[in-house]
Amino acid sequence: MITIRHGAPADEFFLKEMTYQAIYSPKGGGFLPRKVLEEAAIRRYYADFGREGDEAFVALSDGEAVGAVWIRFATTAQKGYGFVRADVPELTIAVLPTFRGRGIGKSLLERMLIHLRATDLEAVALSVSRSNPARKLYECHGFKKLKKQKNSCTMLLELT
Repeated sequence: MITIRHGAPADEFFLKEMTYQAIYSPKGGGFLPRKVLEEAAIRRYYADFGREGDEAFVALSDGEAVGAVWIRFATTAQKGYGFVRADVPELTIAVLPTFRGRGIGKSLLERMLIHLRATDLEAVALSVSRSNPARKLYECHGFKKLKKQKNSCTMLLELT
């Protein structure tokens, strides 16, 4: 059975793993070396989790963490791949490979969106590979393409 709980600063190590899992690699493609997690552009997604504005939900299977969704705010000096503007948090979501295809990502995303809609935030953004099948999940929940890059796109969901 899958349960979902609020994330906490103690989840930073798991969010680091989920950051790695969120880096999309098409079937048959090679995965990036784990040392990519130490690059500043990637560390910004998980390092020091629990700062003001950080929010997360973690999916559990029999008490073991198997997926997560979280938001973080960035500045123009420390932009993420899905940066839109400083008052719009960037959403990251991932599920461990052996648990994908079971609706866990959808449940996590819906839980986060319910939470965000109860705040005064106007929007949330994300970056997704254009060939990532998860893009359809985001589109079904109202995310719209805002910017196209070579292999990815930034998507925005208006919350109000």
